[in-house]
Amino acid sequence: MRIAVDVDGVLADIISVWLTYYNRKHNSSLSKEQVQRWDFWKSIGYSAERFYTELAACWKEWLKVPVIESDIANSIAMLRSLGKVDIVSAQIAKDYVKRWLEHNNIVYDEYVSVARGVDKADLAYDVFIDDSPINAERISAMGRLVLLYDQPWNRHLSNGRYIVRVKNMDGVKRVLMDRLMSMKRL
Repeated sequence: MRIAVDVDGVLADIISVWLTYYNRKHNSSLSKEQVQRWDFWKSIGYSAERFYTELAACWKEWLKVPVIESDIANSIAMLRSLGKVDIVSAQIAKDYVKRWLEHNNIVYDEYVSVARGVDKADLAYDVFIDDSPINAERISAMGRLVLLYDQPWNRHLSNGRYIVRVKNMDGVKRVLMDRLMSMKRL
């Protein structure tokens, strides 16, 4: 099994770091739960370029970026027992991200960079673990399984034939183990 794992919003809680930066700069109190859309930055008057540039700048403080789950390194190790696990990201701050992964003892097979998140759909993976509803729709339309890591900005997207919402890495494990057991029965 070839598994593609996203970083931002799946392994790393970078949005919390950006929200702290944004709230301090604008004397605001925007919370993660208020980020209800993938392109929420439009509602605060940001361009995509401005938002993603600021988000990438937050990675310069990679030691301050929290993990999404406390046991994330063991969860990724467990996934590696099921197959090849690659980090697949459109993150422009990849050198900082790689340091963060190493610092958090997250072991993976390869780091794969894509120009845009939607480009992930063109890659040959069996399973994608991602939080982007846009990526999930594009990948699932190509008949590939997306485990949609639950975040406020993707809750409008329903489960489907190729999209399964997961609340945490234990949910990822359950879905993948169920799929493997089903395949063995065939």
